[in-house]
Amino acid sequence: MGTHWVGPNSEYEWRFRPSIFGNTLFWCHVWKGGSQIVYDAYYADDDKLYDRVYMDNSYWVVKDDGLYLRQFWKGVDVFWRPWP
Repeated sequence: MGTHWVGPNSEYEWRFRPSIFGNTLFWCHVWKGGSQIVYDAYYADDDKLYDRVYMDNSYWVVKDDGLYLRQFWKGVDVFWRPWP
């Protein structure tokens, strides 16, 4: 997929199908000032993440206090990780 620069108040979307081998991985690297967070946006082998991410119903949100996972079926943003 390569590098994609997504600015404030912008979105980047992609669709995929997980590998039948259970090794599908997408990761992101986000910056805010001098801080950065690297995280798995989707990893089929991570039970904690896999239970929370549903391909058509979730997306990641970067806020001033950290990283959130928006879960549409619950109507909430779940706090995932603070800025370091």
